[in-house]
This record gives sequence, structure tokens and C-alpha cells, in this order.
Amino acid sequence: MDYEEKILEREQDAREEGLVKGREEGKEEGLKRGVKILVSSLKRAGNTKQEIMHLLEQNYGSDFTDEQLENFLKES
Repeated sequence: MDYEEKILEREQDAREEGLVKGREEGKEEGLKRGVKILVSSLKRAGNTKQEIMHLLEQNYGSDFTDEQLENFLKES
């Protein structure tokens, strides 16, 4: 493999890595938006902060830290 082929291969690898990273970031942003919408809906339905936090921990505890979930609750 000559120098030009190596450069092209590295460029392609970088593009693919960028696409994967972009998809992951987009997915996370979409998930964050969904959590915020859920929190707002639960507040409007009359749920307490403790009830909402419990639901968030159950459903999103593997995706976000408790601190992040608390921030979603405060922001909404």
C-alpha cells in the first residue's frame, strides 16, 4: 500500500468515526429532549418531584446519572 492509499484509508476511517460519533450525540440529545418533555408532562399531571425522580431513575437510570436526572427535573 502506497502513501496515498494510506492517507485515503485514514481519511475514510476518520469520516466513518465522525458519522458514528455524530449519530451517538444525536441520539443522546434526542433522549435528553424526550426526558425533559416527560418531566413536563408528569408535572402537569400533578406528580410530585419525588414521584417524577423515581420514574426517571427507573426508566433512565442506566442512561443518565442521578445528578443529570435531577437537572432535567429542575430545568423543566
